[in-house]
Amino acid sequence: MSEAVAVMPRSHLAGAGAFAMDLLRLAKFRITLVAVFTGYAAVAVHGTYAADFGHLWPLIVCLFTTGASANALNQLFERDKDASMARTRQRRPLPSGRIGVVTAVVFSLCMLGAAVAIELLVYRSWLAVACSVVTVVYYAFIYTLWLKPRYWIATVIGGVPGAMGPMIAWAAVDNALPPAAWALFGLIFLWTPPHVWALAIRLKDDYARAGIPMLPVVRGIDATTKQILIYGVVLVLFTVALPLLPAFSRSWIYLGLACVLGAIFLAWCVLVHVRRPVPPTMPLFRFTIIHLALLFCALIADAFLFGSAP
Repeated sequence: MSEAVAVMPRSHLAGAGAFAMDLLRLAKFRITLVAVFTGYAAVAVHGTYAADFGHLWPLIVCLFTTGASANALNQLFERDKDASMARTRQRRPLPSGRIGVVTAVVFSLCMLGAAVAIELLVYRSWLAVACSVVTVVYYAFIYTLWLKPRYWIATVIGGVPGAMGPMIAWAAVDNALPPAAWALFGLIFLWTPPHVWALAIRLKDDYARAGIPMLPVVRGIDATTKQILIYGVVLVLFTVALPLLPAFSRSWIYLGLACVLGAIFLAWCVLVHVRRPVPPTMPLFRFTIIHLALLFCALIADAFLFGSAP
């Protein structure tokens, strides 16, 4: 009896831990942390609150809860498609049955409510509220329910919510969206298509089975690698040109990395296109993550070392 009593709390603790982990999966926490990181980079470029943790921690929570809300609704609406894909049927908590529909809805609403409350009570920014609401509504309803089931171009247009981290952050700390905020938005927006398409080629059969018209499914591998190359060129040109904006005029580390990383990025895009119909897309996919992370790290380093440009 005593052993049973001693074991029960542990099992409850394990169950609570598993449930918490499933909520994090529902939030797509790895992707959401990218929004937090890019949002902080925007604050660093802005320059006023980059080292003020007391002012920053509510913003970190706000960025995470906004992403969590959008991703939870996305998985809710795609639970049937996720159940038909080998990559997601067991990994995600809704198709596997570990989390129910009501729980997912409540979780999403609570996350968005927390973000809005922070933006109004701490930062007093209706502009930040608008950015968060647009992120959730666009990703969950416009992208997931309308664009993604119908059009391959959804990968491009659907990049808007994923690029909103800097916009939400800048709106919160400055109650404005200057060209610098839009430039950071544009960088992530242009980065998204080659990043997603590189993975989509690998998962082509899974997407076809789920009835999702991703570019490799509806246009083939040749057309996809060509689009990856085109967007790769546009992205690299954009990243190298970013320091032309006054807000980034002191971004020396960033500029050097943008040139080096951009050359590597283009080399991978060319290789993927040349090596079709069986292109080595996963190395490119992994490099896109490194590329974005290092560019934003460089922006943060420049902001601390050289200060924000006037």
